Amino acid sequence: MMFKNSVKLLCANFDKVWKLLVYHILSFAVCFGLLSIFYDFFVSAVNLAWTEANLAKVFASGTFYGYSVADVLLGITNAVWGFFVTIFSKNVGIAVYFCFIVFYLLPFLMNIGKYVVNEMMYGFMSSAQKQSFTGTYLRTLKKSLQYSAVKTLYAIPFNALIIFSMFALAKIQNDIFDYILPLVFAIVPSILFAFKQTFNGGWAPAMIVFDVNVFKAFYLGNRAMLRRGARVFSTSFVFFLLSIVLSLILGVYAIIIILPIAFPFSDIFEMTAFFSSQGMRFYADYDTILTPKKLEEIDKIEDAKFIL
Repeated sequence: MMFKNSVKLLCANFDKVWKLLVYHILSFAVCFGLLSIFYDFFVSAVNLAWTEANLAKVFASGTFYGYSVADVLLGITNAVWGFFVTIFSKNVGIAVYFCFIVFYLLPFLMNIGKYVVNEMMYGFMSSAQKQSFTGTYLRTLKKSLQYSAVKTLYAIPFNALIIFSMFALAKIQNDIFDYILPLVFAIVPSILFAFKQTFNGGWAPAMIVFDVNVFKAFYLGNRAMLRRGARVFSTSFVFFLLSIVLSLILGVYAIIIILPIAFPFSDIFEMTAFFSSQGMRFYADYDTILTPKKLEEIDKIEDAKFIL
């Protein structure tokens, strides 16, 4: 039901897809502008890594075009590794600057967008109210900056584990394993992404709904989401699995088709899961109000003391 209700909310708030897409484009433009200071340095490193990994034809169509999945993944990981080896060997300062922009500043900006979308969804789900992206962005900037700064740091170990798992899978060279690699490569990151969303998904919703600071919101958000932890995890897993499988099939075209919808859907799902876990009524669309089970119906006996 969480997935179904999230889809309903996405359809009723599809304008947020375009608004968040524009914000993401601007965020990427800011980061690209900062990186362009060393444009020649990065371009030469990319060209060298691209040539050494022989990736010229990989993105001509879907991932399966002309190559086995194992060869494609190995080529991509070799290219990424070669790029970082090149920039760190040439200039450590510029390499650290690149890592800060890509692995902190960009996620930092993206998390601000996530908070804004969650705030807008709270207005719609609680009172069928539409809010402007820019107005909400400015109004919540103080809290969204706090949330994004802490959340981005907290997420670094999760992201590192996910990236490491993808590199490790790509490096396995075995004829038998190559046959199941596409399935394993889709399932393992999906599991890790699902764990990440289960333990992070209630953070921004709790901060918005309860109007508390970022640290207390983390505790309240986890407590709420873990009430239905199995459902949240399983729904997240299915969502990420579908996204990865479609990305493997569509290749570079996934950036155009999947990502613009995946990000706002993930934000909407977090709000849906939080409202459902709290037993809070919410608008699924302008004509439908959903009433989840009350807290006393889903809490364990030992948690009954928290009802009052």
